[in-house]
Amino acid sequence: MGVPMSLQASTLLQIADFTGTVFFAATGVLASARRRMDWIGAVVLAVVTATGGGTLRDLLSGQLPVFWIRDPRYLWIAILTALALLPLLHRIRFPERTLWLPDAFGLALYTWIGSEKILLLGFPGIIVVILGVMTGTAGGLIRDVLSAEVPFILKKGELYVAASLPGALIFVIMREGHVSLKISSITCLLTVLALRLAALRWKIMLPNAGN
Repeated sequence: MGVPMSLQASTLLQIADFTGTVFFAATGVLASARRRMDWIGAVVLAVVTATGGGTLRDLLSGQLPVFWIRDPRYLWIAILTALALLPLLHRIRFPERTLWLPDAFGLALYTWIGSEKILLLGFPGIIVVILGVMTGTAGGLIRDVLSAEVPFILKKGELYVAASLPGALIFVIMREGHVSLKISSITCLLTVLALRLAALRWKIMLPNAGN
């Protein structure tokens, strides 16, 4: 007997959510290494980076207690990711751009996951977009602030929110057009990832608002 489609979708979303946790936790550890934090600081930065966006999403959408209290596996995944990477980072000095790739994947995964979770709760499309983008970007914002860096979303012309937003919008438009959840999710994920990686590869920047 086959696995019900709803169960398959739930399992896929859970796996993607854990994968996003790993990617964003890794960026937190990399950021801590650049600032020469100790192990405690690195683990804390990994955890808040991995959980920050989802925590804000859950608070604003009334999903209490927040996801990592309901399911502490997210905390353990972030902590174990940090502990696995820390010995390596003490031996090898990674360039700053090493952070960009896992951050791009984390941004794409969390934008999709945040959008889908809010949509499944029955919120209007504009709320889905806002909280989807917030899920994708807030963790990186917290990471950069705590590591005394200018956040990606505040850097002049940086395609960060501008990479997340089209993905969330496309997801909502496709779902409202009755496109399947699977296709809508994949399109959202690939849109955000493609835009962010293209911006990093070819230095694509947003135009200035003023002169």
